[in-house]
Amino acid sequence: MRRTSQHPVDLAVGQNIRLIRKARGLTQENLADGVGVTFQQVQKYEKGTNRVSCSMLIRICEQLEAHPMDILPPLSSVAHPLTELPWYRDAQIVHHNNPRLLPELKRLSRSQLHTLLMAARAFA
Repeated sequence: MRRTSQHPVDLAVGQNIRLIRKARGLTQENLADGVGVTFQQVQKYEKGTNRVSCSMLIRICEQLEAHPMDILPPLSSVAHPLTELPWYRDAQIVHHNNPRLLPELKRLSRSQLHTLLMAARAFA
C-alpha cells in the first residue's frame, strides 16, 4: 500500500534531524557517511518521505550527539490520556536527566517516598 502523504510525526522527526544536523555544522553527506546510508536517504528522512526506524534513530542520535527525545516530537502531538497528567511529564524529565534515580526510588517504602515528596515540595 502506497502512502499519499507524510505522517506529521515523520515530518517532525525529519525537521528535528535537519535542525540538529545544521546546528552541529554537518552536511547531509557527513551524516549519511556516519550512519551508513546515502545522502539521498538522509534527504528523504529530513523531508519525512521515508520513516526513520528505531535502530536508525539511535545511529543518527549517536552521530549528532543528541538524545532521541531531542528528535522525537512532543508527546502532545501523539496524545494519550496518561501523557496529559502533569506528573507524567515531570517523571519523564527526571528519568532523562538521571535514569538511575527512578529505580533507586522504587527501593524506598511508601512512608519514605511520602517524606521525600514533602521535602521536595517544601523546596520547590
